[in-house]
Amino acid sequence: MPSSPSRSRKYLGPLKLSLGQRLFLSATVVLVITLWVTGLVLDQAFSISLNNFVREKLRIHTFALLSSADNVNNKIQLPMRLPEQQFNATEGSLLALVTDTQQSESWRSLSAGARRFSLPLPDAGEWLFGRAQDSTGEIYYVSSYSTTWPGTAGKKTAFVFTVMESVDVYRQQLADYRGAIAAGLIGFGLMLLTLQSIVLRWGLRYLREVAMDVSAMNMGELQSLTGRYPKELQPLTANLNQLIKNERLQRERYRDRMADLSHSLKTPISVLHGIASDTDHEGKPISRQQILETLQRQVSRMRNIVDHQLQRAVTTGRQTGLVVTAVRDEVDSIVSALDKVYYEKGVRAIVQIETTTGFYGDENDLLELLGNLLDNAYKHCHKQVKISGHVSEEDADTTLVLNVEDDGPGVPQAMRTTILRRGVRLDSTAEGQGLGLAIVVDIVSSYNGHISVGDSSLGGALFTLTIPNAHILEGC
Repeated sequence: MPSSPSRSRKYLGPLKLSLGQRLFLSATVVLVITLWVTGLVLDQAFSISLNNFVREKLRIHTFALLSSADNVNNKIQLPMRLPEQQFNATEGSLLALVTDTQQSESWRSLSAGARRFSLPLPDAGEWLFGRAQDSTGEIYYVSSYSTTWPGTAGKKTAFVFTVMESVDVYRQQLADYRGAIAAGLIGFGLMLLTLQSIVLRWGLRYLREVAMDVSAMNMGELQSLTGRYPKELQPLTANLNQLIKNERLQRERYRDRMADLSHSLKTPISVLHGIASDTDHEGKPISRQQILETLQRQVSRMRNIVDHQLQRAVTTGRQTGLVVTAVRDEVDSIVSALDKVYYEKGVRAIVQIETTTGFYGDENDLLELLGNLLDNAYKHCHKQVKISGHVSEEDADTTLVLNVEDDGPGVPQAMRTTILRRGVRLDSTAEGQGLGLAIVVDIVSSYNGHISVGDSSLGGALFTLTIPNAHILEGC
C-alpha cells in the first residue's frame, strides 16, 4: 500500500531562517507590495483629479473669452489685453487662440507669441480636452470649444475657442505630491515594520519560552515543561511532557527489569554451582543422569526468566494470554532447587498446599513470586520454612492466599512497610540487593493483589499474598 505524502516526506535538515524571521520576511514582502500598489493608486487618483481641475480651469477661461468676444464682419474681435493677466504676459504659460473651421486664426493672446500648434477641431457645440505640443516641443493642456456665431445678413460663422496651459506648471506640483506620498508611505511602512517586529516578538514569546524550557530539560535543569503557555501550545507541551514521562518511565523500567533479571538468575545459577559436588542434599551420590536433568531444567528456567523479564521491560500492566498453573507443583520445584542451594544450612521445608490450588496468570510471574519469597525465607531462617496456601471463595469471587513463614529473627514492626521498597534491606550484612520483595510487590500489584508482613507461628516473619481470580483445579 503506498504511503501517504505526509509519511513519505524526508527530513531536509533545519531551516536556515527561524520561524520569527520567516514570518517577518513574509509580512515585509506583503507590506512592500501593498504600499507600492497603494502609491500607484494614489498617484493615479491625483493625476485624474489634476486633469479634472485643469479641464474645469480652462473651461472657465473659455467662458470668459466667450463673454468678451464679438463677431464683426464674420470675424471674432477680442481686446488685446484681457482681465486675466496671464494672457497678457509675453511667452506666458496660459494662452488662448480663436480659429475658424479651416484653422484660419482669427485671434491669439499676447502670451501665445509666435508659437504654432496642430490642434484638433471639435464638432459644433462640443468640448475637447487633451494635450498638444508646440513647435518647440513644449507640452500643453488643451481645451477646445466649437461655437457658431450669427453674422451679417443672417450668416452664421463657426469658431473654435482654444485655451492652453503649459504642463510644466503642474509638473512640480505632481513631483511634490509624489515625493510627499513616497515619504509618507515609507515612514508609514517603517512604522508598521517596527510594530510588526514588536507584535511578532510578543506573539512568539511563548515559543521561545518552550524552546528555552526544552533546552533546560536537555541540560537537566528541568524535569518537565511547567510554564504557563497559551491554549494553542498546551496540547504540544502536554504531549511533550507525556512523551518525556513515558521515556523516563521506560528507562526506569528497563533499569528495574535488568536488576530483576540479575536477581532472578541468582537461584538457578546457585543450583548449577551446587551440582559441582558429588552428593545431593541427602548425601547420596549424584548420577550423570541427575546432573544432566538438573542442567536442562535450570538452563530452561534461566531462558524463561530472561524472556519474561525482557517482556516486562517493554510492556506495562497485566499480560494477556494467561493460563492456570498448579501452585503445588511450582512450590515443590522451587523447594527442591533451594534445598540444593542451602544444603549446608539443613533447612526443613513444610509445604501445606492442596494440589487443586491454581494460579491464574503468567507462570513466570508465579515462579518469581514463590522464588523470591522462599529464597528470602531460606536465607533468613534458622532451620525451618513453611509455605501454605488455599483458594478462598466469597460471593462467587475466588482469591489465592499464600503464606510463607520462617523461624528466623522476623521483621520489626517499623520496617514492615519499608522493606517492600526497591533497594531496601533489613540486614545490610547479608547478601543481596534488596530487590526480591520489590519484585514481589510489582507482580502482585499488576494482578491487583496485596502483600502484607506479619509474625509467623514459627517465631520469624510471615509474608501473606492475596491474589484475585484464583482457580481450583479439577482431576488432580
